[in-house]
Amino acid sequence: MSKGKWQLEKFDLYKNLNAMEIQEVSKISSKVCFQKGDIITDANNKSRDIYVLIAGRVDITSFNGISLYRVSNGEIFGELAMVPNIRRSAIAIAREESWVLIININHLESLGDEVPSIYKKVYNNIVYSLGIKLARTNKLIELLKVELSKSIKNNNR
Repeated sequence: MSKGKWQLEKFDLYKNLNAMEIQEVSKISSKVCFQKGDIITDANNKSRDIYVLIAGRVDITSFNGISLYRVSNGEIFGELAMVPNIRRSAIAIAREESWVLIININHLESLGDEVPSIYKKVYNNIVYSLGIKLARTNKLIELLKVELSKSIKNNNR
């Protein structure tokens, strides 16, 4: 899989970046292949890396093994790396052979020192990704509360 076939412009991380900006961010990223069952990141991973799923299947699970979320191709995960001194809150596991872009936040910040406009766009894309996930999580919590309330009412009858 060559970089030319990645179609980076379609990935969440690269939205609103032109070809030159995508090329600059690509210089600080690496492509890694994970095999089925490989842990991509977990709470013990103290790196400041974020990830973008290129191809394959990655699940985000709780530390107890409960499946929380399936990452879509082109989607960012591991965004907590943006916040220094916060432990990762879940485990990312490859469920089949999966190609992942890895970008270290320190390298991204260094690129931002050189070209602030690129950093701002990428940062905004990461924040947007987190916002979408937060909204989705809030909706799920709301649904779970409703279901729990119904269950409690039925059990009290």
